[in-house]
Amino acid sequence: MKKGKVLGKGQLAVGVMVIALVAAIWLNTKYMPSSTKYLGEASFVSTTSDNAVETSAKVEDYFASAKSEREKSLKTATDTVKELLKSENLTQEDKVTALKKIETIADNLKAEANIEALLKAKGFKKAVAVIGADSINIVVQSDGLTTANTMQIQDIVTTESGLDLSKIKIIPVK
Repeated sequence: MKKGKVLGKGQLAVGVMVIALVAAIWLNTKYMPSSTKYLGEASFVSTTSDNAVETSAKVEDYFASAKSEREKSLKTATDTVKELLKSENLTQEDKVTALKKIETIADNLKAEANIEALLKAKGFKKAVAVIGADSINIVVQSDGLTTANTMQIQDIVTTESGLDLSKIKIIPVK
């Protein structure tokens, strides 16, 4: 290498290629349609705006009715258990079993509320958690779940419920 020469031909060629690669990546991200930013993400196109309003109303109705049905079921279950506890024919063992049932219902209710609150804190507009005997269903309002969104939901659910990932079902609703 000669004195005074800072860059050689090879170094200059590599530098130009790196600049071209950076420019290509920048142009690709700038002009890529937003609906295809995540691999595997689907997008649906509707030609009418009335359809979007109607769908939005159905989603709002779904979340409101799901929470209402859950509250009714909870009230029915607790009323039934309370009536059982008032019965004179119950043994002490039956009363303990009924109280354990109430405790299970309360724990599930607490877990559902915590999951829903945490999902809203993570940016999901609407969320309903339904805990079954050995599984949990999560319904979230979303235009499309990314892998990161799914992992956030799974992390919240496993932490709050203690269930395995195989017992979690995530249902996105537009």
